[in-house]
Amino acid sequence: MRNKISLLTLSIAVFSANLVRADGRDYALEQTAIRQAAAAVADSVVQIHTVGGFERIGETMTSQGPATGLIITPDGYIVSSAFNFAQRPSSILVGMPSGKQVPAELVARDLNRMLVLLKVAVDEQLPVPTFVPEREMAVGQWSLALGRTFQTDKVDTSLGIISALQRMHGRVVQTDANVSAANYGGPLVDIRGRVLGILVPMSPQPTGGGAESEVAGAEFYDSGIGFAVPLEHVLTVLDRWKAGEDLLPGKLGIGMKAGSAFVEPPAIVTVWPGSPAAEADWQAGDTIIAVDGKSVTTQSQLQYQTKPLYAGDKLTVSLRRGTGDKAEEFDSEITLAAELPAFRHAFLGILPATPDEKQPDKEITAPGVVVGHVWPESPAASAGIRAGDRLTKLGDTQIANLAAAIVVMKALQPEEKITIVVVRDEKELKLTAELTTVTEVILSSIDLGNEEKVASSEPRELETLKLPQFPQEAKFLAPEKESAAPGLLIWLAEKGEKDEAALAKAWQASCDAEGMVLLLARPGGENGWEFEDLEYLDQLARTARGRFDADPQQTVIAGSGKAGQLAYALGLRRAEDFSGVIADNAPLPRTMKIPENSPGAALSLLTILPANSSFAPLVKQDIAQLRKAGFPVSVLERPAATDDNQQLDATTRAAITRWIAGLNRL
Repeated sequence: MRNKISLLTLSIAVFSANLVRADGRDYALEQTAIRQAAAAVADSVVQIHTVGGFERIGETMTSQGPATGLIITPDGYIVSSAFNFAQRPSSILVGMPSGKQVPAELVARDLNRMLVLLKVAVDEQLPVPTFVPEREMAVGQWSLALGRTFQTDKVDTSLGIISALQRMHGRVVQTDANVSAANYGGPLVDIRGRVLGILVPMSPQPTGGGAESEVAGAEFYDSGIGFAVPLEHVLTVLDRWKAGEDLLPGKLGIGMKAGSAFVEPPAIVTVWPGSPAAEADWQAGDTIIAVDGKSVTTQSQLQYQTKPLYAGDKLTVSLRRGTGDKAEEFDSEITLAAELPAFRHAFLGILPATPDEKQPDKEITAPGVVVGHVWPESPAASAGIRAGDRLTKLGDTQIANLAAAIVVMKALQPEEKITIVVVRDEKELKLTAELTTVTEVILSSIDLGNEEKVASSEPRELETLKLPQFPQEAKFLAPEKESAAPGLLIWLAEKGEKDEAALAKAWQASCDAEGMVLLLARPGGENGWEFEDLEYLDQLARTARGRFDADPQQTVIAGSGKAGQLAYALGLRRAEDFSGVIADNAPLPRTMKIPENSPGAALSLLTILPANSSFAPLVKQDIAQLRKAGFPVSVLERPAATDDNQQLDATTRAAITRWIAGLNRL
């Protein structure tokens, strides 16, 4: 947290008492107005001390010093930023305008706008500021960001303007005044001394799988990008808040096509079973056209109409079903939910054939997906599907290729019965399958090519992949034979060429057999992997996917120990960018909140446990929690590593290779 200089102190050196510039502006009058605006609110701005709790949430340090709050009722209700309480403190003390410190109770949280409501017991009426109605807010207005952290007897002040309205899907206003942990929870004030809103960090991107966090957006501190929740809104929900129940974001329970939210239409791709959308009989293929009478044509417009709302809020949604002359429009009354049942992806149980498996001597151009392998005891096996069949239809949808089949599967649900059409020996067969949840079974036998021949080849030199904005270099090993869309295994290695060379030698046979790129990432510091390396890993993964044109169905991040924790953190946060996470002898980061499983991203997890692992109790607890959240978790046990050899044994590597190959499933 950067130290901030009080504008009230700075002004003594900058402004003369009677300074009028050549442009005709009376800067002394402006300074007087700024002082008076800050003073009008100062008595309602309180200093807050928290005791105990976590020091870190994920990779973000929590607020450890004094924080700021704003009195909003004469009988002792105070609002502050949830950032100041993300560590879950054991006790809270508030410095009152009189100078006395009193204990406070955390009444409830607003996890949509990241605020908290506190209550102190008082025997006197407390000063309450005036709020600015949202209709009077305009871009270009003066704004003062106030905090009470560095000095108990003065407010710290940062000057700016309102730079944007209706940011973060209509939940906050934006200011270019400096906003950071020094004034999170304090007021944003206009030049007349009225409160515009409560200062909070907020991020346009969730921190993981759709989950938002109290610390999201804190990285923007003092950058000229600050946010404030309008105080008018806070007062409208105050009665609900006082009841002691957290205000939670409202959820519909639908998934939509990935892409630019400003361009993509709000067409439903998936519907959560048991969600408000499912109870209202919304279906994949429906398109939302209006919310409470306001037209929406893009996903972004839909978010503006729904994201500001809370669980329990009711709305009327207009939808279109069908196309052309068969299209019909209808209204649907819906109540937003606080939580959704864990989403679980559907599983048929086939692995598409590779080009060599299809017919090595003959190119196949017919539409469909040729079956390479069938999982034992899977829905496909029960339906009678065999290796070599060409799947041409799923339900009512013709299948042109694997990409089309994946889209259809994402719209289906476990326990759903579907009709499948396959071509076998030039005859068309119609079969029926009842889908299940994604299997955690690793295929016990899968043809990896002529592995003995590949394994005997000489080790190849690693190549370098360097991101100019980061100091470290990554090394990669490409498969011997080029393929159109190779798999990508990003392994978080320990620093040092010896470790990288050993990893490359161990994995070369599997990479060549499976057509997979091995990318070895290094930590940025001498002390090994830290959570600060997540930004580098995120950028490295994005760069590698583009450079190698990697198969999105087989893009995996992996690591052991602390590196395994980072693999979890990035893979779960960016589930849409990865198909798998491998964590060897690594529990989840202890402060990490497991995100919701997303219908738009089919992420699978592989946990590896060495014999006699001291982390085994924690890892087993994490596996249960991940499965409860809807993620399929496969488990491998391996021999204990020795001090002289930390590498995975050959049997474990072979199982990992089969697991990665199995990610390309339907």
